[in-house]
Amino acid sequence: MRGVISIHSYRGGTGKSTITANLAIALAQLGYRVATVDLDLSSPGLHVILNVNQSSLKGTLNDFIYGRCTIEGCVLDLTDHLGLANGGLMFIGSSMKPEEISQLMKKDYEESLFKRIAFEVDRKFGVDYLIFDTHPGLVEDTLLAVLSSDLSLIVMRMDRQDISGTFLLAKVLRRLNKVFYILLNMVPPEMAQMPELKEDVSNALKAPVLGLIPFYDEVLSHRSKGAFILRHPKHVFSTTIYDIAKTISSW
Repeated sequence: MRGVISIHSYRGGTGKSTITANLAIALAQLGYRVATVDLDLSSPGLHVILNVNQSSLKGTLNDFIYGRCTIEGCVLDLTDHLGLANGGLMFIGSSMKPEEISQLMKKDYEESLFKRIAFEVDRKFGVDYLIFDTHPGLVEDTLLAVLSSDLSLIVMRMDRQDISGTFLLAKVLRRLNKVFYILLNMVPPEMAQMPELKEDVSNALKAPVLGLIPFYDEVLSHRSKGAFILRHPKHVFSTTIYDIAKTISSW
């Protein structure tokens, strides 16, 4: 495996899952085999963006954690479903059942759990990248997923609450000696035009900025209609995601 990536944010509403789904597809379109895991256990939504009906999941991450199915029983191959001409895309979803969500929220996680998930997926499916779409904030399952990753992308919006929270998150990740980059998303158009913005944010957070994505109404409104990058491959949002995917795959 080339790498395990966690995509994280200090709080919800940053477009983290949208970034995860579209980045995974971009990497697959570049010829890589990719697996995505919805780790937002309390409010899973990655399946919506990937146009997956929960009823099509033979098993979920919840089932794997509690030993009710093997990793093969939890993985759904979306390559043909999404019409991907290159590479491959696998998906592990989380349960939408309220009783299972509340059960998992009370669980103490083993430190090795997320490394075991990555190992099993790679062993059975030979993936190049595994991407964790994490739960926002500084909670146990999130930190364990980040610790199990080779690279973390922290998705941030340009508002005071998110900036201060991401500063704290960056500080924690530096103490843990983790490799991470900031990804500015949904940036107001007037701010996106500022040539010094990425450098200013990098200096303020003491962390490198991997990319900047302006706010687009069409991306937000498309969220429940599938992956934007497949419907609008030439849109600036899509080309930016492809550039980020190419940068990551070059490392």
